[in-house]
Amino acid sequence: MFRREALRRGVEFHNAGTNWTCEPVVQQAASEIWKDSGNGPFNRYVFGDLWPAQAETKSQDLLAAWTRARPDLVIAECSDLGAHLAARILELPLLAADNGLGPVLLDLWDTDIAPAMLPLYKQHEQDTPVLPPMLTPAPVQWFYGTPPPSARAVGRTVAEFRTALPDAWPDRSSSPSSRPLVYVSLGTLTTAMSGLRTVVECAYREVMAALAGIGCDAIVSAGDLAEHLPSTDPRIRVVEHAPQPALLRRADLFVTHGGRASLLDAVQGATPVLGMGVLADQPDNTAAFARLGLGLALDLTAPRGEIAAAMTAILGSSRYNVVMGDAETELSLLPPLDLAELRDSL
Repeated sequence: MFRREALRRGVEFHNAGTNWTCEPVVQQAASEIWKDSGNGPFNRYVFGDLWPAQAETKSQDLLAAWTRARPDLVIAECSDLGAHLAARILELPLLAADNGLGPVLLDLWDTDIAPAMLPLYKQHEQDTPVLPPMLTPAPVQWFYGTPPPSARAVGRTVAEFRTALPDAWPDRSSSPSSRPLVYVSLGTLTTAMSGLRTVVECAYREVMAALAGIGCDAIVSAGDLAEHLPSTDPRIRVVEHAPQPALLRRADLFVTHGGRASLLDAVQGATPVLGMGVLADQPDNTAAFARLGLGLALDLTAPRGEIAAAMTAILGSSRYNVVMGDAETELSLLPPLDLAELRDSL
């Protein structure tokens, strides 16, 4: 994805580190822990064990690259521990971009991540690992009970072409329906992890059964699970991929796994959510949005009757739309990302 976007913008792309997260053995082990022990042990294994173990390779690659061409500013994902270390070693201005995992990392930092990273830091004569100042593309209080130190909320932008429906997708404004439109997506990572596929496929089936029982149109985006989810109801369209930001400007309800980007897409589309968090930060994200009044949250294993009741409750009340509209305004008022100002402030 990053290579494609870099090429589209005419920017050079260079690999650093390894593509270990796509290895089937890694995905299978992580998903088995999630299924057997729950999300907490999964997070400790993935973010407190696997990610620190991969940091050395990433840091060495970046040290070599940044010695040849020294950056003026490093903005690395908050979970990119190798980039954090390389920037510290070279004394580069550094900010952590909150990719949604910020709350998870803060929760694990003192008990798991910092102790795991400390030997590598000492090897490079660095002090105790500390999470860099954070940039988050949403009001900080939305996702953090206790905001991280030096957190800064910045405006979130979506490329204009992503907000327009492709020609292959019918625009409901030209063929209006009296039925509400529900858009469903439980994420791409969950369908890519073989150990999670069965659980997520069951969740899709329950959601589709719930949709069939209420008066709505629906688009279900299910990745490569789509071929296993045939729809006999003409009101329910199952696809591998969908133009999500564009659809969320037209949908009346979003059933989502609760990834950070998906939730912010919903806010920018002013579409209330029914969250069914799967792993990592997602369950806490959906719970946070429910507390904010932006929708409701259910367990991933909720049965179809409970799902249908939650959908009906959201679609039948205007209060979720009002609160979501306020959130859209709050998000739009965040200051834009000013790289020069950020660099000079560090």
